[in-house]
Amino acid sequence: MNHKKRMAQLKEDLEYPFLVTEREDLFYLLGFQGSTGFLLVFPDKTPVFFCDGRYATQAKEEIKLEVEIQEFRDEITKNIKEAVSGNGYQKLLVEDSLKIRFYELLKNQGLEVAPVSSPSRQMRMIKDEEEIEEIKKAVRISEEALKKVRSLFREGVKEKDMALELDYQMRLLGGEETAFPTIVAGGKRSALPHARPSSYSFKDNDWAIVDWGARVNGYCADLTRVIVIGEVDSRFYQLLRIVEKAQQLAETIIKEGVKAKEVDKVVRSFFKEEKVEEYFNHSLGHGVGIEIHEDPRLGPKSEDILKKGMVVTVEPGIYFPDWGGIRLENLVVVQEEGNKILDSLPLLL
Repeated sequence: MNHKKRMAQLKEDLEYPFLVTEREDLFYLLGFQGSTGFLLVFPDKTPVFFCDGRYATQAKEEIKLEVEIQEFRDEITKNIKEAVSGNGYQKLLVEDSLKIRFYELLKNQGLEVAPVSSPSRQMRMIKDEEEIEEIKKAVRISEEALKKVRSLFREGVKEKDMALELDYQMRLLGGEETAFPTIVAGGKRSALPHARPSSYSFKDNDWAIVDWGARVNGYCADLTRVIVIGEVDSRFYQLLRIVEKAQQLAETIIKEGVKAKEVDKVVRSFFKEEKVEEYFNHSLGHGVGIEIHEDPRLGPKSEDILKKGMVVTVEPGIYFPDWGGIRLENLVVVQEEGNKILDSLPLLL
């Protein structure tokens, strides 16, 4: 990854030092994969990375750009204060997601602390070609894993056993871990958008919603398909066609310059025409990258504008508590004119 270029881009927009603490941003900017660290980025000076003894050696191995690595043993806010003041600053920018306790400790050091929307998080919305390639790898592994387990979805098999087998196959194929807890939900439980795999055993007239994805080299895949277990009723196919049409309508208008909430609106308007709008109870999609849920958000309250290089899910779904639900999810790259779907599995398996 071009960490040097990312760091230079971040510094261009800074007027004061900026403290990065989010694990995902540390990976994005430095390539550091530890769970704890503090990166102090100056507008005009060498960045400083603070870590404790658990990660000092790891940081030296993983960080390839010019960064001063400092190991701390006492209260980290003292080290941050000394670095900020020692470089001629008194004001420190911090992520607006920073925990209040840590924010107060920084203020107690005498610093002028200003929470801001994280510029590194904003940068992460636009994926470069190398990042998109990593997401593609995660998608391919995810799809191959589902192909391997498809034949095991049958009457009498439990949701949780299928989820475990799918996770295992993703690891065997090269996934470093699952991108999120795998969802396998059959029968009426398919009406739960975030169902946890249970001991429910599939029946011969069931279908299952499978929402899954691998993580590869730090980047995630996120897909959803519907698997038919046996003979399902005509209502299922009617609603499946409605959800598929909604997804196609959204994908028709996704391109650079489109408001994210307009994509969501197109789907809700279509569902309203089909008299199922009230059964669509979540946003249409979200960004995917180092985190499984990133900006931009494709929802009715989103203020995001789609830009080339954004990678988003398109996942309309309708859910009936006494019957079941249907959700279909593709992973899409925004382009100047239109978009590109990264996955290729049939929506119904």
